[in-house]
Amino acid sequence: MNKDLPGHIRKAFRSVERYLPVVDVIVELVDARMPSGSRLKDFVGKLGKISVIALSKSDLADKEQTKLWIDKYKSDGYACVALDCRDRNSVKNLSKIIRSAASESLNRKNSPSRKVRRVMVIGIPNVGKSTLINSLAGRAAARAANMPGVTRSVQWIKISGELELLDLPGILDFALLRRGDILKLINTIPGRDDDTYTKAKNLCRILYLTGNERILPEYGEYDQNFDKFVSEYARRMNFVIKGGNPDLQRATNDIVKRFQSGGFGKVTLESPDKDFSEVFAEYEQNNSENFEELENV
Repeated sequence: MNKDLPGHIRKAFRSVERYLPVVDVIVELVDARMPSGSRLKDFVGKLGKISVIALSKSDLADKEQTKLWIDKYKSDGYACVALDCRDRNSVKNLSKIIRSAASESLNRKNSPSRKVRRVMVIGIPNVGKSTLINSLAGRAAARAANMPGVTRSVQWIKISGELELLDLPGILDFALLRRGDILKLINTIPGRDDDTYTKAKNLCRILYLTGNERILPEYGEYDQNFDKFVSEYARRMNFVIKGGNPDLQRATNDIVKRFQSGGFGKVTLESPDKDFSEVFAEYEQNNSENFEELENV
């Protein structure tokens, strides 16, 4: 753990270290729209526990790509499942996998004799940890909201079937912080919303580079000229200001929010059979700005 990370991020990592000895299973939530880019690379694998990968917000992702990612992670030796935290059947399916993993942990060497099995839920901010825990518990046991950084403390939550879940604050490392501009687009790590023009421009560029520009109406017709596209988008949506000029602020805000809620269609920004590291590297930066914003995560 790097000492240069913000204090509460270091605290979250220390919480993992503190509770790991009494945990039997780890559920790692990643965003189904960025199944690799929203993971703490190799982190969970080094913890030495039975782990399950859940592709959260799968209702916003491309179904075919989600299936490919499930196959990929299963071939890597992980139990993996698509997840919509607000869908009862989806949560029930994950619950069965968690209980199976918990039973498997009983057969491990030096496994504790206690009947209650403990599950640690790990993921980046706003990936759906608290929403999942509430769905598994069948009650509002963990504080949840559609914004990064709601969970600030550790809490154990009992659910039926002799299981206890540990809800942790979101965790980030430098690799994820360098990808901050992209993670902001899928509404994970926080970002200022006053410059929605740049944010929407980044979104259009990423969608183009990952072959997903088809979801944006008429973007391709302007040869990826963002200025022309957003002006016409504003007019088409009747976002105008005094004098009949396009309201670019409202248009770019609408583009970002609509994408984040799935209003343009289901999209996955990564494919398991393609390397997008060069694409994402284009958006990596020093992130001094991200560190300031993370003080509010």
